[in-house]
Amino acid sequence: MKITKEQLRQIIKEELEDAAAPQPKLKSDVGRVAAKLEKTSGMEGLLAAITNRQEFEQLMLQFIQMVSKEKLKPDDVKMGIRNVAATVLKAK
Repeated sequence: MKITKEQLRQIIKEELEDAAAPQPKLKSDVGRVAAKLEKTSGMEGLLAAITNRQEFEQLMLQFIQMVSKEKLKPDDVKMGIRNVAATVLKAK
């Protein structure tokens, strides 16, 4: 498939708009975890290996179990998942 100049311009414009959009401020604990994940060697390659919905769902479940293991209430976990899903669906 060949990309036209106009399509390329549109893609670049959309990417620049996404990059310029203000990012939500992260809580301090979330910021620390995010920074650590970004610096973890090989993490992007591992995440890039997740290539289908079933693997993605398994990864998300594993992550949720790790995060909610000790201090989060089950209702907080459920509400958090609903809020994240709503945000993802709005973005589409």
